[in-house]
Amino acid sequence: MRFIQEFGFTVKVGMEEAHQQWLAKNEAALAAAHPEGTRYIGTFATVFSTDKQAGNYRSFVELDSYAALDRLAAAGKDASSDFGRLSREWSGFGDYDLAAPWSQGLFKAVVDTTLWDPPI
Repeated sequence: MRFIQEFGFTVKVGMEEAHQQWLAKNEAALAAAHPEGTRYIGTFATVFSTDKQAGNYRSFVELDSYAALDRLAAAGKDASSDFGRLSREWSGFGDYDLAAPWSQGLFKAVVDTTLWDPPI
């Protein structure tokens, strides 16, 4: 199976450049630290979107199964791992105000999705 996990977020006001610099310095290490069955695709600035409440940034991770979500959670829980350490550093740029735009989605490849036509 193939999934794409999307996480949209907002960076704190005044931290845009520092966030960009952090990613430039750490993105390769962050990708390498992702657990087995996951692949960090990247973090992207929103150029345009019809969704006004999803945040200005989107991070994308490819997953090979639902179990990969559990591996990501376990890796994030371990503050001593590279993934846990980098995730904690990166999260310092996020705006967690309840009014700040954000989004989260999990998308499954159509060829792996169970579909059927309803009876007519």
